[in-house]
Amino acid sequence: MKERGYFLTILSAIIFGFTPILAKITYNIGSNGITLAFFRHLFVIPILFLMIKLLKINYKISLEQLKKITLVGVIGNAFTVAMLYTSYSYIQVGSATVLHFLYPMFVSLICFFYYKEQLSKAVRICLVIASIGILFFIEGGNTSFIGLFLALFSGITFAYYIVGVEKLGLQTINPYVLNFYFAIVIAITLLIIGIISNQLVLSLPMKAYGYSFIIAILTSIIGIICLQQGIKHLGATTASILSMFEPVTSVIFGIIILHEQLTIVKAIGCLIILGAVIGLIVSNSKKEG
Repeated sequence: MKERGYFLTILSAIIFGFTPILAKITYNIGSNGITLAFFRHLFVIPILFLMIKLLKINYKISLEQLKKITLVGVIGNAFTVAMLYTSYSYIQVGSATVLHFLYPMFVSLICFFYYKEQLSKAVRICLVIASIGILFFIEGGNTSFIGLFLALFSGITFAYYIVGVEKLGLQTINPYVLNFYFAIVIAITLLIIGIISNQLVLSLPMKAYGYSFIIAILTSIIGIICLQQGIKHLGATTASILSMFEPVTSVIFGIIILHEQLTIVKAIGCLIILGAVIGLIVSNSKKEG
């Protein structure tokens, strides 16, 4: 089952690393971060409901489970997206993404300090190495304290999502049912945020809606379910480290599709991250052997 966890978590990272390419296209034709995030979750609600009905899955949950889903959905996902996308208005996208991807450090700190969970030496080493690799993606230029704070805090809230899914027992809920309720909670939250901030754009070209729909399927159904199942099989800390494949994937697809240039610094960062991930897998394989 560990191998399944590795595959699903890395697959989710690749999916999440690819979707920013589509996001940039939607921004160029009238959309923005908050709008895209809202439609991303709104579009999957009827799809997930239909899948639940066709698969004859019991979608009833307890009031206690609904409270946990609401808490994790609002803080761990809706706030994460809102802050990360807002940070793009203050600092460069690359710097914001890198700061966000320091979230494995926060996952480890939450598990260690709040849940008293011990970290093996191999996990600690791989975590530090991977985090150092992420720093190689930071771009130069002027930065804003507000932007840095928003990007960094988005990493903290996403760490809460990673830990919350595991520690609050949400991974025991059927993934389709879980994401159905997550989508409802997140869409409502982003609708409120969008109205208050005046960033919600409802009139868009059909092409923008089309790309938003594709992003919704890839992220809110396929990607997130793969990540949740990866957390279930591997645990929050290991899954968060493997998720660092995402920025590497973004660089690769950026070169192939958007014809972006790969600097030597970013290439070194890619190698460091891949080395840390491979080291983690080898270490865990030896432990199981």
